[in-house]
Amino acid sequence: ACDVCPEFFKRFSACPTVPFSDMSERPAEFMISLFMAVLSSTQVFDIILMVYLARTKSNRIHVLIAYLTPVIITSQILKPYFQDPRPALSCIHGYGMPSGHSTAAGAVFVTAITLYLQKVISSFDLALLYGIMMPVQAYSRIYLHYHSEAQVLSGFSLGATVAMGLYLIFPLLPDQQELSQRVYLN
Repeated sequence: ACDVCPEFFKRFSACPTVPFSDMSERPAEFMISLFMAVLSSTQVFDIILMVYLARTKSNRIHVLIAYLTPVIITSQILKPYFQDPRPALSCIHGYGMPSGHSTAAGAVFVTAITLYLQKVISSFDLALLYGIMMPVQAYSRIYLHYHSEAQVLSGFSLGATVAMGLYLIFPLLPDQQELSQRVYLN
């Protein structure tokens, strides 16, 4: 499936396990594979949405710090340190421990929930959607044969833990207008 993977999916290291040419022969398996590939490709959109939803300049900086810190630690320090190979069926051949996509998913998972709990956003539905979608996005890395279970679990845990720790140091706050209204009402 790697050699016939569309360029869009190759760019995100998210090739479907069932080639497009087999779509009519295995439609259900193809649709699941395509769903996992699309979900695994949304990282850039996910963080842009989280930054947008953060609403204030300081919150946006904190969201970027909480996202980029674990991703940089994963790609620049931990992967070269562990030098753990990817599964044999993977379409790419770099190191896989911990999974960078899963690290990002863990950070976005915590960010979405933190944005809601800190009342920066009021949409429970959006927080719930990302609360469900990010673990599935991490699982997609196993499904698509890019990572082992251990690589995905360690990546997701690292992303979530580092983001949570950074939000304790750099908390997200409601925007100034909401904050001034709260002070005025008290």
